[in-house]
Amino acid sequence: MNTPDRDDRPLLIVGAGIAGLASALAFSKAGFRSVVCERSDRLDPVGAGLQLSANALSVLDRLGVLASLRENAFAARTVALRDGASDRLLARVPVESGADGYLAVHRADLQSVLLEAVQVDPRIELRLGRSLKAVETRPSGVRASFARSAGSSETIDTLLLVGADGVHSATAGLLSCPPPTDGGLVAHRFSLNDAPGDEIEAWLSPRSHAVSYPMRRSGERNLVLVERQGGKQAPSGDGWNPRLAGFIRHGTYLGRWPLLTVNPDERMRAFGRVVLVGDAAHAMFPFAAQGAAMALEDAWVLAASLATQADMDRAIGAYLDARRPRIERVLKRVRFHRFVYHLGWPASLARNAAMALRSERAMRGDLAWLYDWRAAPLA
Repeated sequence: MNTPDRDDRPLLIVGAGIAGLASALAFSKAGFRSVVCERSDRLDPVGAGLQLSANALSVLDRLGVLASLRENAFAARTVALRDGASDRLLARVPVESGADGYLAVHRADLQSVLLEAVQVDPRIELRLGRSLKAVETRPSGVRASFARSAGSSETIDTLLLVGADGVHSATAGLLSCPPPTDGGLVAHRFSLNDAPGDEIEAWLSPRSHAVSYPMRRSGERNLVLVERQGGKQAPSGDGWNPRLAGFIRHGTYLGRWPLLTVNPDERMRAFGRVVLVGDAAHAMFPFAAQGAAMALEDAWVLAASLATQADMDRAIGAYLDARRPRIERVLKRVRFHRFVYHLGWPASLARNAAMALRSERAMRGDLAWLYDWRAAPLA
């Protein structure tokens, strides 16, 4: 519906990752056309594993891609927390939320189902090989300038620009946001094809922790080892229990990635008719496995705000008012998990004893506020 504040220009999304593709699909569900500009010349599915709790799955269901994703994904019921040195089970944390479940997936599979849905949606246009170079905010919208990989340039006028271009967001940089912060942690990633086990497992130690889970029903597993930054070589497995050490020594090493964060107080605000979503707005440590989930929630809540507010500025304000407190609560949980996971001796003994005394129901209740969020129908 066009109003004095809404014309027929498509919305502009910068970035064709999970946040960008999901935003385009959510906007389409709300009745808006969009153009997605991506700097890469091709969208090759990349990445490793992701965990998707029910709050994320509810968005994917609304977008119409959940059934396809489930075909290859691994359905989990609990996360087993183990001692890093002994492999002793400390606790099992239930992660299901009602009938919606909890999925471990390969990031490439999630990107693929989102991309396939985008490519057949007549309201969405995907333009590759476009690097954002300038953003000019205007009372009636935004003018964005792109350099094309072919050597030419392109200018797009839009009612709203959505920066969904990740932790190294060019959009955020052009808005004079401070660059990402190096958190002093690095993630080593491995792929395992012959490791037994059918659950998500996490091993805790004073200086690091590891997480492993099947990414696909075929049995391919993801292993991530998070530790303080040090040498650039791959971890040797020394200091871990023999089972985890075997995963590390025999897995296919995919590389190391420094863990970067951004300050949401600086980025989750209105920049005229420009708004940031996903990692561009609130990149966080992976201690609660909510990075992808928060990007999906952002996409849906922004679309819902656009659908219910005739005034664009009010729609942006409604989106930010809805997302700021939830993101802050998630970040608080991330900080708590980082503290608890890396406790040294003897504090770790008290942690282990406390976990042993808590029931699975109580542990599930700690995360009900997070996992039980649902994407409401669009008005």
